[in-house]
Formats: sequence, C-alpha cells, structure tokens
Amino acid sequence: MCVIVLTPSLNKSFKFQSDWPYNSSQSYILQPLLEDMKNKEDRKFKKTDSGYEFITKVNYVSNKSLVKQKIVLDKKLNFKTVEVYDKSGNISISMKFKKVDYKAKFNKNYFELNNNMEVARETTTQDEKVSKIDEIIYPMYIPKNTSLESQDKVDNETSERVILTFAGANPFVFVQETSKMNDNMVITPVEGEPVLLTSGVGAITDSSVSWIDNNVEYYVMTSSLSQEEMLSVVNSVSVMPIGK
Repeated sequence: MCVIVLTPSLNKSFKFQSDWPYNSSQSYILQPLLEDMKNKEDRKFKKTDSGYEFITKVNYVSNKSLVKQKIVLDKKLNFKTVEVYDKSGNISISMKFKKVDYKAKFNKNYFELNNNMEVARETTTQDEKVSKIDEIIYPMYIPKNTSLESQDKVDNETSERVILTFAGANPFVFVQETSKMNDNMVITPVEGEPVLLTSGVGAITDSSVSWIDNNVEYYVMTSSLSQEEMLSVVNSVSVMPIGK
C-alpha cells in the first residue's frame, strides 16, 4: 500500500510503501480497533447494562509505554469510547465517538494528490524562507552514559546544517538542516515506515528517524540505539529553541 504524507509549507510530499496505519493500533480508525479486538492474546470481554466492553493489548510503534486499551460499544455495536492506558495504568489517549457514518461518500478527487496539496496550501500559513538556524535545538532526553561530544555547522548558499555528535555508551548523531519552499511540487520516495511523533509524522528505520518541523529537517542516526530509544530522543526535541 502507498502512504503519502503532505508538507504543504515546502510544496513537498513523502511517499512510503507501507501498511501504516493498519499495522499498528490507532484509537481513531475503526479497522485497527477491530483488529485489536480480534486479537485473543490477553483480551477481556464483558457485557454491561449499556453495551459491551473490551480490554485488549495495543501496538503503538511510536510509544511502547502504551500497553492496553478499553473499547466501549453500545447495545447496537456502535463505538462509544476508546481509552488507551500506559504501563502505570494512566489514561494517555481518550477517544469519544459521537457519530460514525458507515456509508460515507467522497468525491472522486477526494484522495487525489494535487487537489489535496492545493487545499492544504490554502489553509496553511506560509512561513518565510528559512536559510539559517538562529538557535540550535538539543534533545531533552539523552541515553545513559552518553553526552554531546562535538557540534559542527556547515553553511552553503541556500541552507545551513548543524551536526550534533553524541558519544559514549549509546552514541548517535542529531542533524538539523534548513529547508525551503519548492517552486514545483516534489514527491520524494522515503525509506522506512511512517511514525507519529510529537511534532507530526516522521519516517523510521532500524537506524534512523527523520522529520520536518517549521521548515527545518531533522535526522537522528545511530548504529546502537533501538527504535524505542531513538523515539525517546526524537520526542524529547522541543519545537522551541532551548539552551544546552
């Protein structure tokens, strides 16, 4: 299946060959919810006065601290609520369904790429061209026994790149690079799987995570961190510049 992520501020889209979001849990999409309900591993079910209640395991690739969910249906099997819990039993995600249109109809151009990009550009505030990184952003989470070893800045005529090298027991490289609006729409094939981050949608492989935020491209690259550790680093990156 082809998944396309639009970045209208750069007139750019990213194309994945992926089964996302069907290969992971999603509290707002019916098919992954149904797949979780069909999974018999550690599943609990009970009938209530108002309907039915399922407790199931979850698989959130971008957040392994989420471990289970409670799905509530009414007597007519309509979805009412979904609550996703972390390892401590706290509710991390809460979804309430007021109405679901099971017979929804869409115009033939609803999923057409150019049309979606045009609509997105009309509703997106276009930022000014970003060619310099005024303040370097640092991750708030750094793996144990690991620290910043070096910081390098590379300039060219149209952009700027900052390379932060972290050394120690769990080394990794964090790159920040300015990006610019393309005159014509660009479709870029992407290696890896889409992943939901605190700042939007990124791409993850076994050794890297990449994403765009405020027209700056970010990369975390490593040969030693697990995907879970990489995502801990990535999700700790503040969208506002901070000091070390």
